Amino acid sequence: MIVWGYGGDVLNLGALEARSCATCQEDRPLNVFLQYRYWGLYWVFNVVVQKKYSLLCQVCQRGWELDKGKLPDALMKAPIPFMRQFGLLLLIAIVAGLGLLGALN
Repeated sequence: MIVWGYGGDVLNLGALEARSCATCQEDRPLNVFLQYRYWGLYWVFNVVVQKKYSLLCQVCQRGWELDKGKLPDALMKAPIPFMRQFGLLLLIAIVAGLGLLGALN
């Protein structure tokens, strides 16, 4: 039996700058958020299938989506857990390695 599923998470990457918030009508610090979705097998071997960056007001949590190319390099290194980002690739490598080991014997 193969067990598969999907999920998502939101990570606060920190404050980027202060801008005028259209909702609050004041200058507010804005945080960058990374929202990602992943798909996986057996709740361990996952792969990220979608990433979306947003710039949101710290007070009202409203803002807009950001273009990935406009983010500073420090924010591009998102702290997505290794197994959520590359777990499925690790499983494929393990299966291929076992297959190769079996073919050599």
